[in-house]
Amino acid sequence: MPTPVLEVTDLTFRRGRPILKGISWRVDSGQHWCILGPNGCGKTSLINLITGYDSATSGTLRIGESIFGDDDWREVRRRVGLVTNTLTTYLESSEPVIDVITSGREAKLNLIELPPEAVKREAAVLLKRVGCSYLRQAVWGPLSQGEKQKVLICRALMAKFAVLILDEPCAGLDPVAREHYLQWMQALAAKPKPPSLVMVTHHVEEILPAITHCLLLRDGRVHAAGLKHDILTSRNLSNIYGSDVKLSRHGERYALRLT
Repeated sequence: MPTPVLEVTDLTFRRGRPILKGISWRVDSGQHWCILGPNGCGKTSLINLITGYDSATSGTLRIGESIFGDDDWREVRRRVGLVTNTLTTYLESSEPVIDVITSGREAKLNLIELPPEAVKREAAVLLKRVGCSYLRQAVWGPLSQGEKQKVLICRALMAKFAVLILDEPCAGLDPVAREHYLQWMQALAAKPKPPSLVMVTHHVEEILPAITHCLLLRDGRVHAAGLKHDILTSRNLSNIYGSDVKLSRHGERYALRLT
């Protein structure tokens, strides 16, 4: 079989209590995944393990040919674009916005060295693309949640990534900004040889036509995984959320309601 873009095998993680309990999951080239599950099911912990911000208790994690524990994950991380609110806990309030964005090139935080001018110009172009040119001279701390999310999107785009992980990327965005962002994600997936997208969300409304597969988590375990149209059902969603829900489809978008 071809080498997967991303693969975890029997991955477990404890932090005082079991959080992930034997997760096995594989992302192949050309696939775009959505991860769904209730609060506390382990979604963010799984992302933190993949990106090396936490270490698994046991199991195997690989990105391409690189295996966690055998390779320098600081280098491997450069192949992973990441948009997550978890980064906000690591970034210093005084960090210039331009430096936050350029740090995505090397997958580092709170840069000590000044970024090269050419890289800063790239960062400025990305800021303009998301409608935030006015933040070019700003610092991280005072930004609104929506502004921080857009800056993190720019940061992820600085990486030369094989996989782009989006951990609740629309959190803090107003409805219009959310739709603009989702349109950008759909366009990114439609480009020739795009990175594999892995999107974590609570909202089925954010699952776009570009998403090909779904991973459903419940209580730290895989409840179901596979092709979107096979996995994304009212029955599966009712099981993971512990309540009767009805999934409906409107064109290529979804909606969910209690029954």
